[in-house]
Amino acid sequence: MGPPVRVEGLKPDDEKRRLFLVTAEDTPDALMRVLGVASVQQARLRALSAAPEGQHMAIRLEIDDQGDARAEALASRLAACPSVRGVGFGWRQ
Repeated sequence: MGPPVRVEGLKPDDEKRRLFLVTAEDTPDALMRVLGVASVQQARLRALSAAPEGQHMAIRLEIDDQGDARAEALASRLAACPSVRGVGFGWRQ
């Protein structure tokens, strides 16, 4: 994967991203379940990392900002996912 591409004409405020921190069970399908929710919610994924943390998996998703309502809807759907144990989100610039 190459370096990030900057789109001409965008101001720094137009490039805001939301950061979602998800704690999930460390099962073979946990990451796929989380990504499935993000896909159904049509979140534009910009960065992803996942790593085991004790008995759980820490998943970090950066997505393009689509407004407060969309972020809250995604967080709510992620929290309802069977393997997810916790969700937090905020700004990433």
